[in-house]
Amino acid sequence: MSIGEKFDDAADRYDKDRKYLIPCFDDFYDIAIDVINFEKDNPKVLDLGAGTGLLSKFLLEKYPNADITLVDLSNNMLDKAKERFSKYPNFKYINEDYLNAEFDEKFDIIMSSLSIHHLKENDKKELYKKCSTLLNEDGIFINADIVLSPSKKLDKIFKDNVNKRVLSSGLDENIIKIANERRKFDDPSFLDTQLNWLKEFGFKEVDVPYKYYIFAIIYGEK
Repeated sequence: MSIGEKFDDAADRYDKDRKYLIPCFDDFYDIAIDVINFEKDNPKVLDLGAGTGLLSKFLLEKYPNADITLVDLSNNMLDKAKERFSKYPNFKYINEDYLNAEFDEKFDIIMSSLSIHHLKENDKKELYKKCSTLLNEDGIFINADIVLSPSKKLDKIFKDNVNKRVLSSGLDENIIKIANERRKFDDPSFLDTQLNWLKEFGFKEVDVPYKYYIFAIIYGEK
């Protein structure tokens, strides 16, 4: 089963399970949005691996006039996003691999949550380069994602601590098992490596405004 099919199957429960599977859920999403500082109220936004539109939902609360393009491999996930944003006219939906998708416009904000870590390292780097070319001057890139620790010992401790919290969250064991099956598609990269890519591709402001074990928010400003 492909990764797109895995997430097709998860679409109905995806949002319900987030808070259980991400112990730092509130801070993770809140801070990802808090650090976006766009002067006008109508940014052009590209949401990569948008899924059900959860990250876009939080952005819309801050920028209700945003023009948002959501891209995802899973048609079922995008259908959920279309339901969520049915009252908003300024939304576009692209059911495609965002590595291959072509865009005829530039964006003020490019963001992603829990998606880019599925890519192989070379594909991640190419995506970061692509995002650099698609951003307007002073544009903002946000990747709220899973990262590797450079220490194998710490990486194991961090993953074990997250797993303990998930197991004690009250989430049904079968749902946890299904989520773990999806994790077989994970291929996270080192945090420092990704920060260096942003610098290499011309981002002038690069930082990590939040990190909780394996979860990190990567920030870049053109």
